[in-house]
Amino acid sequence: TRYEMAQMVAKAMAKEDKANAQQKAMIDKLAAEYAAELDNLGVRVSNLEEKIGNVSWGGKIRLRTEKDDAFSDHSRSQSYYELWAKAKVNEDWTATVELTGWRSMNGQERDIYTDYQYGDMDSNDTTVFVSGPLFGADAKIGKFDSWSYQGYVLDDAVRGAELQFGDKTKVQLTAGRVGGANSDYFFSNNIDTADYAAIDVQIPMGDKANFGLAYHKVSGQDVVSTYGTDEDNNIWTAGFDTKLGADWKFQGIYAKSSLDNQPDASGTKGYDARFIYKATDVKDAGSYSLWVGYNKIPTVTQVSSTAFRGWNTKGWEVGVGYVPTENVLLKAVYFDGEKLNAEGTDVTKFRAQAEFLF
Repeated sequence: TRYEMAQMVAKAMAKEDKANAQQKAMIDKLAAEYAAELDNLGVRVSNLEEKIGNVSWGGKIRLRTEKDDAFSDHSRSQSYYELWAKAKVNEDWTATVELTGWRSMNGQERDIYTDYQYGDMDSNDTTVFVSGPLFGADAKIGKFDSWSYQGYVLDDAVRGAELQFGDKTKVQLTAGRVGGANSDYFFSNNIDTADYAAIDVQIPMGDKANFGLAYHKVSGQDVVSTYGTDEDNNIWTAGFDTKLGADWKFQGIYAKSSLDNQPDASGTKGYDARFIYKATDVKDAGSYSLWVGYNKIPTVTQVSSTAFRGWNTKGWEVGVGYVPTENVLLKAVYFDGEKLNAEGTDVTKFRAQAEFLF
């Protein structure tokens, strides 16, 4: 074909400095004859190389099993994946697409809304956002994962925008919508969403400690169905973390909600405090982490907490993480406590999981 001939001519042109006069003349004639194909070939090759070099891929697979007696004894196993692609838009901006999904594998998932036992389930979601400099800050715009200080109030997706200012003292401004299908937000059903805005400030206190202050506002019609009130949910937090020697760390946070008359009567004041020994690094085989903590998390003091037993309970949590080989993380966590709105009702939960990062 003319395209295949153009490829041969291109190879000859690349070695033209080794050709004699007669061969150079022949190459020149062929180059003129196949000029259009050579031009198209050059565009295609350069574009392909540019795109391949511009996109980076990564992700993880997580296998988990857990047992929870919060709603009566039930256990489940779950597989989960993340697959993301990042591409440079220009020198400053990056576009990110992340595909996530999970599948319940043991057919004993419990629906907390209908009290109905159903079979295997699965769910998929997509996160899409751009990131880059804006107004002197590092910005994210689209649907992205957001994390509040120590993850007490929020560790989940926001649809909107987020600005992060500062290198030492850090200020994070977030605004958008939270909730929706496949999320951990505790609304009246799993498709509700609500308006969300927050300012989160972290202030260094020397080289070993940080102090954090934050304000979160959850508002909109769906707050009515969630909390039984038409008031906005205003959540304030104050936290502290510090290193204790070379291997130990302490962190603690206090939270207060403005909703005094929420229907589950779990209270408006919460906290989380924990001691952490060492830290796991997925690039360092043999690294490990141990932690023990005590928390109280009323429903209205969080939106989607990173805490293991993240709502309407208080109790002890212990956990261990271990990296047996590079990019593999094993983790086990146990919680023992009680429900806040039913004093004396015990709650225990155990989880074990393995993560494979790539």
